[in-house]
Amino acid sequence: MNQVSDIKISIVVPVYNAALYLEQCVKSLMMQTYNDIEYLFVDDASSDGSVELLRSLCSQYPSRVEQCKIFENKDNKGVAYCRQLGMKNATGQYIIHVDSDDYVATDFIEKMIRKAIDTQSDVVICNFSRVYEGKIKVNTSFQEMERNELIKRLLIGTAHNALWNKLVKRSIIADNNLYPDDSFRLLEDKAITFRFIYFANKVAFIDKPLYFYRKRDNSLTDINQRVLMPMVKSLFRLVDNFFNTHPSDETIESGIKAFRVGIAGSLLIYKPDDDDLKTLLKEIPMSIIRTNTYIPFYYRIALYAQKLGMPWVVTIIRKLIDMHSGYNKTKAPLECS
Repeated sequence: MNQVSDIKISIVVPVYNAALYLEQCVKSLMMQTYNDIEYLFVDDASSDGSVELLRSLCSQYPSRVEQCKIFENKDNKGVAYCRQLGMKNATGQYIIHVDSDDYVATDFIEKMIRKAIDTQSDVVICNFSRVYEGKIKVNTSFQEMERNELIKRLLIGTAHNALWNKLVKRSIIADNNLYPDDSFRLLEDKAITFRFIYFANKVAFIDKPLYFYRKRDNSLTDINQRVLMPMVKSLFRLVDNFFNTHPSDETIESGIKAFRVGIAGSLLIYKPDDDDLKTLLKEIPMSIIRTNTYIPFYYRIALYAQKLGMPWVVTIIRKLIDMHSGYNKTKAPLECS
């Protein structure tokens, strides 16, 4: 078995207009207690001087500078493209992602790879903290679980789908072509994480917040959910196609059913004329809607009403959501990148 120090780790860092937070991120990466690291920074046509700042920051760490690779996109391609580019150029035995506005503990990589080796795991998942203005909160919902239960939780959204707290063996990715689809301007992590876990022989957990996720005021809200619908539909088809060709047990099947209810709820509220929605409404029994507590309550009420032939209730719910989100006041197109 390889010694921990013999194993190269690739860290993929998408960068887009991150100058405000980049120094803290890069410093935390350069000061890792683990030595054999390959850094793959992918700048997505930043306009705030991020790439120049990045070069300057890397040059401040002479022992690390040769480990840094910086890729520059001429045009903005989106985070999925950046992750894909970094992953395809990675040469480490394991890959992990770090977002350029976040930062990590100095022993982040050392603890993750030691856990992978000690437990002979293909994937290692650590806990994280959310960083708000002036305060840090440790994620309290972290827990260890059996692999198929984790797949279920990832599908229904009660386990965090982020790539940044998951160390993954590169052979899992390469052998199964598990690279982000760059057509996903958003939700690229949800489209890929459950497949990492599916192909992993073993998953290990570290219940210590080694990653610090900066929670900013540009997260997805109801005001831009309509922008997400093409990606929601692509995600629906991806999950359906995957499990049509890969076996699943009762636990995963329950997750797939709950996932489909969530998709139906999203489409009913935000894209009610969709053909996939019509098919889902026919297939989903009332009992599944009633027992699916993982989706927003208003989705369940809307689905109930639609199934019972009361579309006017759905219209009222939709109008209330638009009033609350300010959608009717928003005329400008919404950016995804």
